[in-house]
Amino acid sequence: MSHEAIACALAISRTTLLKHFKEELTTGAHGHRSAVLLALEKAALKGNVTACRAYLAYTSPDLEAVVPKADRSRKPVAEAKPEAALGKKDQAQADGMVAQVGTDWEDLLKSPQRLQ
Repeated sequence: MSHEAIACALAISRTTLLKHFKEELTTGAHGHRSAVLLALEKAALKGNVTACRAYLAYTSPDLEAVVPKADRSRKPVAEAKPEAALGKKDQAQADGMVAQVGTDWEDLLKSPQRLQ
């Protein structure tokens, strides 16, 4: 918040605010910022990855040059899942459609174009 906004919220003039609260205005923000950094550090040390990144980004802005961010534009490659096994009846039906292949019956029996 700006000094004007704080003075307006307290219903006093800016000069009165600066006269009576000069020390708080100069050190208050730093005190709160350090408290937040301490909380971030505690969370990071407990293993919170987001807190680790935020803490390192604030304390070491040049770290980005050494450790680049992960490229999130690429989607992970999904592993090919094996096809679900057919049940007994479905497997028998599929085997029956190509039973003549590799036998003398192959020329006599043509494979149907579609299943019935």
